[in-house]
This record gives sequence, C-alpha cells and structure tokens, in this order.
Amino acid sequence: MSNDRFRRLRLFAIGALCATMIAPTLADTPPRLLDDNRGDDVLAAAESAAFNTAVILLGFPANPFVSPYLPIDVKGRVLGHPKIHNIYLDDDWDAHNPDAPTSAQIDAFTRALASSHYLDAAAQYGVHQAEFTGSHGRSILCAPIQPAFDHAELAELNAWITCEVSFSPPVPGLIPPLTGVPQTNDDSLYVVYLPRSMDIVDGGCDQLSAMHFFGAAPNFKFDSVLGVPVPTFFSQTFAYALVPSRCASGASAQDIRDRITEAASHEIIEAATDPIVGTGWINNSVVTDVHGGLVSEIFHAFANIPLDLRAGEVADICELNAQAPPGPPAFPHPTAAVPLLVDDPSLNNRIMVAPYWSGADAEAHVNDPTPFNACVPLLPKTTVTFGTPTFTGGAGQFITSGTPVTIDATDGGSNTGIAAVSYRFYPAGSTPPAFTTQPPPVQFAVTGADGPYVIETFATGNNGLVEVAHQVGAILDNTAPISTIVTPAATQYAHSTTLTLAFSTTDGAGSGVATETASLDGATTLGGHGLASGQAINLLTELSLGSHSFSVEGVDRVTNDGVASVLFTIIVTPESIKDDVNQFLAAGLIKNEGMAKSLLAKLSSAADARSRGQCGTASNKYEAFVNELQAQGGKGVDARAAAIMIADAQFLIANCP
Repeated sequence: MSNDRFRRLRLFAIGALCATMIAPTLADTPPRLLDDNRGDDVLAAAESAAFNTAVILLGFPANPFVSPYLPIDVKGRVLGHPKIHNIYLDDDWDAHNPDAPTSAQIDAFTRALASSHYLDAAAQYGVHQAEFTGSHGRSILCAPIQPAFDHAELAELNAWITCEVSFSPPVPGLIPPLTGVPQTNDDSLYVVYLPRSMDIVDGGCDQLSAMHFFGAAPNFKFDSVLGVPVPTFFSQTFAYALVPSRCASGASAQDIRDRITEAASHEIIEAATDPIVGTGWINNSVVTDVHGGLVSEIFHAFANIPLDLRAGEVADICELNAQAPPGPPAFPHPTAAVPLLVDDPSLNNRIMVAPYWSGADAEAHVNDPTPFNACVPLLPKTTVTFGTPTFTGGAGQFITSGTPVTIDATDGGSNTGIAAVSYRFYPAGSTPPAFTTQPPPVQFAVTGADGPYVIETFATGNNGLVEVAHQVGAILDNTAPISTIVTPAATQYAHSTTLTLAFSTTDGAGSGVATETASLDGATTLGGHGLASGQAINLLTELSLGSHSFSVEGVDRVTNDGVASVLFTIIVTPESIKDDVNQFLAAGLIKNEGMAKSLLAKLSSAADARSRGQCGTASNKYEAFVNELQAQGGKGVDARAAAIMIADAQFLIANCP
C-alpha cells in the first residue's frame, strides 16, 4: 500500500475519531463528567459518514484482505460481556522479546483480569463479566499488509487487525476467519501486543503509550423472508486495543510487566465502555470550539488527540500522570495503579491494573442521584490508631511499648469485606522485616530500643484488591525523664542554714517533660510554700533536726515516670547554735540584746569547754542555756524560738565528741 494511501487511511481514522469530538457541539448538550452517547443519531451519522467515505476512497470493498460491506453503520454501544482475545504481532513473541512478559504471562494476566472483580463497577455503564477467548500470533494470510517491525502507522495497524479478524474468502464473513481469530460480534475486543522493536509513528510512547480504536469486518446473519432464512451480509464494527510493549520500561521484569498490564487494562476498560471511540460512555465536550471547515477541524483535532481524550475517558480521568487541563468538563482525579491479587504463581499472584472513573455505585445507572464519584477498583483502606499513652509533638507521634497500636480496615465501599491486614514495624533506616498478616482488627505493641519507628500497613479485600502499603511514623519512648538534684545534697546541714533548692528535669530525645514534682519528706509543700527550684528554705524554722528526704519526680508526656531522691541530715554545731540566737534576735523573737548577750555568753563558754574535750563542763554550760530559755520562754523569748534553741542545745549535749 502506498504512502499516500496510508495517509488517506490515517485521515479516515482521524475523521471518524474527530467526529466524536465535533458532534456534541452540534447537539449542544450540557456536559457531564461522563456522557452516555449511545443513541446519539447526530454522532452516529457523523461517525458513519467519515468511516464509509474513507472505506470507499481506499477501495476496501475490492480488497480481499479487508473487504467490508457497505454501508457500514457506526452506532454507539458498550461491550456488555467483553470477549477479550489477545493477538501478538510476532510469530515468536517469547524469543524475539526476551525482556518482555511471555505470551503465557500476558494470557494469564488477561484470564485473571476477566475472572476478577475488576469490571464490577463498570456495570453502571452496562459492562459486565468479561471472558478471555485465547490468543493468536500473526497469521501468514495477513502478511501482505503487515506493518514493518521497526515502526507502524495507525493506518497500517488498522488494516492488519481488520485482516486478522475478517479474512475468510471467497465470501467474506460467511465462515469464521481463516486466521483462527474468533469472529467479531458486539462483544469482541481484540488486544494487540506490539513487539519491543515496534513503535507507533503517529504517537509514540510520549503521547500514545497505548490506545484503542475500532474497525469493521464482514459478517452475515440470517433474516427470514417469507419464512425462508436468507443470509444478510453486513459489516460488524469491533473494538481493538494497541499495547506497544516498547513503551514499557523498568528496572526489573516485574516493573516491565506491571507497566504493560496497567496499559492493557487501561485500554480494555475504555474499549469496553466506548468501543467505538466517543460513542459509548465518554466526555465529548472537550472540543467545543468549532471553527473553519471540516478538514481544518480534523487536522486541528488530530493534533490534540492525546489531550482531548485524556480529559474524558473512564481510565484517563483517573490516570496518575494525566495531561488533561485541571478543569471542566472532566476534572482529573490522579490515582495510582492498583495491585490486584490473582491465583497464578506465574504472575507472582498479582497483576497491576489501571483505575477508572465511577460516577455511581456499581450496579447503578450513572444518573443515580447518589453518585459514587471516585476512581475504582475500590481499594481497601487501613487505619492506624494509637491508644494511650500517646503524644503528638513537633518531632512526631510518641508512644511507649505499653501503647496499643490498632490497625483496622474497610473495603473502601466495594461491600466485599476485608480478608486480611498486613503490618510490620521497624526502626527507621533499618532493614524491614517480613509482614505479619492476620484478620482485622489487629492490635500490637512496638518494642525495641527508643527512637523513630516505621509502621507499614496494607489491607487485602475479599475481592482480591490490595491496598498500596503506606507508612505511619512513631517515636518509641520508654525512657523516663532524668531529674538532677544539686541542692539539697546528700550531706549534713547546720540547723541555722538557709537552703536554696536547685534541681532540674530533662527528657532527652523523648516526648518531653509533662510534670515535675518536688517533695520533702513526702509533702509537696512546706510552711505554706511550694518546693520549686530556687525556693529558699530556712532550716532553723522550717525543718527539725535529723534525717530528711528530698525527691523530684519527672513524668514525660507518655507517662514514663522517673524519681531522683536525696537524703540529708540537719545537725547542730557550737557555732550554728550561736547563729540561732542571732537570727532570732534579728527577727525580734528575742526581745532585747541583753538577753541575747547573756545567751551567747553561755554558748561561747560551752563551746570553749567542748573544744578542750571537757564534755561534762560543756554540758553544764548548755544546761544553763536551756534553763535561761525555759525561764524566758513566752516572755523575753518567743516560745517557739525558745523550743528550737533548747532542742539544738540538747543535741549538743547528746553529741559531744
């Protein structure tokens, strides 16, 4: 076929496709996110006119490879029960494409997809359970029009696919295709996998990494004429998808397979919902500015095919890297590819599929007054809940090994339930362990050394869909705050001393100090005041002689409790008891200086005797000091002050070296 004829066929394909974009402006209907274009006579007429004109110009009726019957009636529909058949444009796929999935793996993917719940939500568009009808390599019968291996135009591919599904001379359509590919019908969907060496010239991997379109193949049916069955010949439109394996790249065979299956599922769901592009469920209101003649509009639209179609088809709305403008009539909803569990070890028991738009609950019409408005398949979703104790601060979520961590899951709205929840936790930056899997809800505790941890979770639904594993961070804090007591120290203090409390509490890299509580001999107050760091304590008037305990308790924000304690002793020395007299005189508790001098004279005399080791003499002097205080108690000396000094003197009498 000449290059000119290829260009004309290309123009035919574009003309048919562009009619789908232009017709809605003629109908002038308000756009919905997805419009049902089935039964749109204007659109069907535009499609049919473009298609028939191209067929006549290219001489298809006279071509034994792609001979159709005229006129070809192009009407909108969906594939009620898609019959998916794989075709490989290669006679030895596995040998010629060693870094691509094998044909057996691609067939296994298609079989698994057809039998899964992937199409459940498409019921709202009239698409129900699919069927995999097998696969074929290229046929020698269609070799004369087969595209070159290094590149192919859409026109060439259209002609070759039409041959593969329709070559059955001498009467086209009268018998099944001699290529072995199943005969076309309203549910036929042929997925064509192009070898790694082949590129689609019209788009390339940067614009059309995969696509779907339609063709027409000869067919016939029996009509009753006067009670006699008479064959009626017509052209059956069919849907096909092109998956250029060259567009799939990745660091591993799994990566490449994931990209191919994602692209294939993307086109399968779109071909099922709008097998004749633009005449099923699709937003056709993107191109609303008709200007110039039909030919100029065709070329203008052709230049924008990747943009226009990405704005409205069911999978394009949800494409993660959609090129559609972020606005009406179809707002993009970027959604990551979905891993789907399957029972096939050759696929590592999972396939990656493309999400697609759901405007209503599955099994409901798209005009349902309570639309779902989400991308499907509906993935299960896990939630991680931290019990108590827990604290959220600037550094993150703090927990302890006593904090219950609960993981629960919902099926995301699929109403199939949750099969299992998988989880694991590990110190940030370390090698993750294997996942633990069990039915929800799951409860566990994070154990190990303090520090940041990663908690990973995902859920598996009863429909085989697997949530993409996601992470939650937590900081394990099992360490109590540390309190440091400077004053009082573990020593002896003279009774006349004024002690200034000095202590602090820190929590290091933990959740932070929530409370700091000081106590003296078990009490948190003394003499009507608290025991904060910096508080001065007059030991003479506020504490008795003997041993005392001072403690500081620090509690962090996740209830880790730490206590530091100090034991100290209050004693009396010959000099400190003199300070007693001076302090009480200054405080006005000894009424006159004469009384104070008399008391100090006795204490000095006792101290001299004590220093010479004359404990008996010292004791007599201290007894005289006591007698004077007893005589003046409540008179020349405040009674409480007198009692304190008497106790201090008796301490010296009892503790003479």
